[in-house]
Amino acid sequence: MKSLKPLLFGAAVLLISGYTAAAKVQAGNEVKALQNNLREISKQASPAVVYITTEKKIKEDSNSIFPFEFGMPDFKKYFKNRNGEEEEQDHSREKKNKGQRVGGIGSGMIISGDGYILTNYHVVEDALTVKVTLTDDKKYEAEVKGYDARHDIAVLKIKSNDTFPAVELGDSDKVMVGDLVLAVGNPFGYENTVTMGIVSAMGRLFDNMDITGIPKRIPHVIQTDAPINPGNSGGPLLNIEGEVIGVNMAIAGNFSMGSVGNIGLGFAIPINDVKAKLKELMAGRKNIDETPWVGVRLQEVEGRLSKKLKVSAGVLITEVDAKGPGKEAGLKSGDVIVKFNGKTVKAPKNIVEMVAAGEVGETAVFTVVRDGKELEIKIILAPWGQNPQFPKERLPEKKRRSIKRQVLP
Repeated sequence: MKSLKPLLFGAAVLLISGYTAAAKVQAGNEVKALQNNLREISKQASPAVVYITTEKKIKEDSNSIFPFEFGMPDFKKYFKNRNGEEEEQDHSREKKNKGQRVGGIGSGMIISGDGYILTNYHVVEDALTVKVTLTDDKKYEAEVKGYDARHDIAVLKIKSNDTFPAVELGDSDKVMVGDLVLAVGNPFGYENTVTMGIVSAMGRLFDNMDITGIPKRIPHVIQTDAPINPGNSGGPLLNIEGEVIGVNMAIAGNFSMGSVGNIGLGFAIPINDVKAKLKELMAGRKNIDETPWVGVRLQEVEGRLSKKLKVSAGVLITEVDAKGPGKEAGLKSGDVIVKFNGKTVKAPKNIVEMVAAGEVGETAVFTVVRDGKELEIKIILAPWGQNPQFPKERLPEKKRRSIKRQVLP
């Protein structure tokens, strides 16, 4: 048994020395370089990301949990402030009065040295006052210069002649799935928070409904797992070069079950789509056009149905809404759509995405097969639920889905 002692002692030495060696393991040069890069990006971008607070009147038709539509309340107004004083603790819907003012929060990014700010439209929608706070705690009043409600983007201007730090806008067309990204914003009011993830998907169709049942569809959206939460909306999604590639906008979740935070499904508006509208928004354009529609129900053509209709591929129109622009233009139930603006379509989602990528007032050309013959039908895209001939006539409200994307403040 004595001969075993040196072996046991040796084993102990090996274990200890092994532990010590593990404790001294250091990150490789590539990891260190990445870490330093992330630090530098955060350092440079954060001063140009602002904390937005708004004051707005409660809408009479608002049915949301908080007194906003998909809004994030300014929790500082409902809990004790830093001095221990109580502020508006009772904010139940039962005690809301018509015209009562409430606060909201969000994020934004300064895009020019003279104080223009890019954010989401829903952050400042119906705002009576808008204030921004920088990372140095300087506060400024801002005005809404322009917005595009349908694409959920807005431009603010700080009311000051000061010079401000600004972000650099990148090229979202170069973004690929798997790219590392950083999100900067003010989730739940935690100022200047930086989170990291990857680009999970490109070209998503953001499909949400407002409280009146009107779809809000935004094409080409970037999907990311970088944690974003209520309060992040309007903040930048940055690439590994520190350039803005998107405007953080929304998250997905089962909100009927009380989910209000990140589950790894976030969405950002591609910055190239924003840049195409930026100049006119900075000049004061205010666009309230809604999601365009055609007014048809669709079914994929495959298998037996394909043989019956004598088409190899396409999308069958099963119903045409009597009040839609499709009916006005001559679409009929039983038509098979084979092309949209010259592009071949094989599934209903192709039509949905292409229509969503269009604008109200544009003319779309549908190539359909009817009774074995190909026809071209031109349709003027109308605002959702409206007919170009009867612009004020709307469809009945639709029920909201319990599982959907949530627009963040």
